[in-house]
Amino acid sequence: MAGPTSGLQALNGPVPQIESKDPNITYDVNLDGEKFFVRYPSGYNSVFPSGLLVFLSPSDEFADIPPGWASVLDKNKLIFVAPQSVGNKQPTGRRAGMAVVAARKLQEMTKIDAKRIYVGGFSGGARIAAYAAFAHPELFRGVLAICGVGFPGKVEKVKATEKDEYGWFVLDEARKESARQQIKFAIITGAKDFRYGNLLDIFQGGYEKNGYAAKLIDVPGMEHAICKDKQLSEAISFFESPLVQKK
Repeated sequence: MAGPTSGLQALNGPVPQIESKDPNITYDVNLDGEKFFVRYPSGYNSVFPSGLLVFLSPSDEFADIPPGWASVLDKNKLIFVAPQSVGNKQPTGRRAGMAVVAARKLQEMTKIDAKRIYVGGFSGGARIAAYAAFAHPELFRGVLAICGVGFPGKVEKVKATEKDEYGWFVLDEARKESARQQIKFAIITGAKDFRYGNLLDIFQGGYEKNGYAAKLIDVPGMEHAICKDKQLSEAISFFESPLVQKK
C-alpha cells in the first residue's frame, strides 16, 4: 500500500468531532472544498506515532515549508500541515477553526502522538495560533509564535512602540488555568521586528508574570520574518522538554 502523499490536498470527509467548542471559533467547514498543505517527514512510517505542527500564515496561500525547516521536521518526526485561505483578511473564527479541524483530521487519518501536537504561525497567524491553543488546551501542547502572539488579558505597555491595542483577548479562567498547566509557548522575535516591544511586553507582563511555561527566543538582528531552522529547533526542543509548573 502506498504511503500518504505530501503536497497541497483536500482532507475529505466529515469534520471530526470537536469537544468543548469555543463560541468564537467556526468549526463547521466543508472539508471537500478546503485545501491544506501537508508534508510528511522523511522516512515516515505509519506504524509509529508522529508529532504534528499546524501552521497558520498571514497569507491565504502557504503551500510549502519555510526554507531550512525540512531537516528539523524530519529529525523530530513532525507532520506539517498548513490550512489554506486563513490569512489576515479572513475571519478570526475561521482561522482558528481551520487549525483545530486540521489537527483533529490528521489525528483521524494518521497515527499522531497526542502529546506532540503543536500549533504555530507567523505574524497575524501566530496571534490566531495562540488563541486556538488557549481555546483548546486539551488538544495543543505547544505554540510556535513567530513575530506575533496573543494573551488572554491586557498587559502593561512598557517597551511597545506601536500605539494600537495589540494581542489580547478575553478567555474564561478555567481555560487559562488549563493552558497554564498543559501548554508551552515559544515566542520568537528580534530587535528589528516592528512588533518587538509588543512581544516583549506580552512575554514579560503576560506569560512570565502569570507563570506560564514560556520561552522568549530573542534573535539578534531578526526582522519581521519567519524564523530560521535554528530557532525552530530550539522551540521544538523546548516543547519536548519536561513541563515545569511555575507559581
